[in-house]
Amino acid sequence: MAVPSSVLKGSVGFGGRNQAPDVRLVQSMLNAVPQNRGGAFPPLAVDGLCGVMTNGAIKHFQSTNQCYADARIDAAAKTEQTLLTLLDQLGKLAAILGGTFVVPPAAPTGPTVAGPNSPVRRKYVETARSLVPPGGLTSGGSGPKGATGCGEFPGRVFTKLPVIPPGQPGAFKVHVQGAGNLYLTTPTTWWEQLAQSVDKQYSPAKKCWVPFVGGNRPLPGDVYLLSQYDKPGQFQHVGVILDASGSEWSTCDGGQGNGWQSGMVKRQFQPDGVITGEFGNKARLKGWVDLDNLYAVAQASFPALS
Repeated sequence: MAVPSSVLKGSVGFGGRNQAPDVRLVQSMLNAVPQNRGGAFPPLAVDGLCGVMTNGAIKHFQSTNQCYADARIDAAAKTEQTLLTLLDQLGKLAAILGGTFVVPPAAPTGPTVAGPNSPVRRKYVETARSLVPPGGLTSGGSGPKGATGCGEFPGRVFTKLPVIPPGQPGAFKVHVQGAGNLYLTTPTTWWEQLAQSVDKQYSPAKKCWVPFVGGNRPLPGDVYLLSQYDKPGQFQHVGVILDASGSEWSTCDGGQGNGWQSGMVKRQFQPDGVITGEFGNKARLKGWVDLDNLYAVAQASFPALS
């Protein structure tokens, strides 16, 4: 049979939605995989309850089949695709699906509405603006207690959006080499690595990390990164795009003023990627996280926009 892109309506496993029909289906599929190929042993009770045994069986399958071993199967992501493909190769998929499963249309390559005015972009930009004064900077602070450093700001916007927070079922996370598990709300300057890890682990149709190549431009809501002018490999700043049209860009950023303030900033941009960096220094536009494409992968964690 043709292998469907997904048979699940939600994630199953540690931190997943764990809807009973999805859990039963995963339990049946793992039971059908031979033990030497990562199948469940002992066989799982097909009861629709996702407990320690089911989570362990998912993690064992992932470890055996070169999938990221987080004990969770996300709909249409690598672990489910690997499991479906293996069962099809073993000639077991049709029987598990009852022979009546209709292959759905190809998964969308992005949100239903994408572009400068997509719902997720409008909400993200609106939220970012609400966190800073209409002019000038916040009062900030001198250290972590009042911290609004640049790496903190994009995650703070996601916190207020809101998205499902860490530790709650359905929270979107990605493993980043050298940083561990990062969430959309994590205070971090590693947004390039986070987006690249999403691209690697979830293989989305449209990449989340977009490097600047000369003619492309970020859109409102994208998380942009600057590198140092004379050391392009060295990080300088991360922030949120409000408007990247023309030669004067508007951004929303932490790490301003005394280093712990946030506000809206005007930046002069040149076609070669040279841009006004922090405190008037020159910087280079390295790239950005495409918010529409990130939302296409992680939209189950955006309950207010679902």
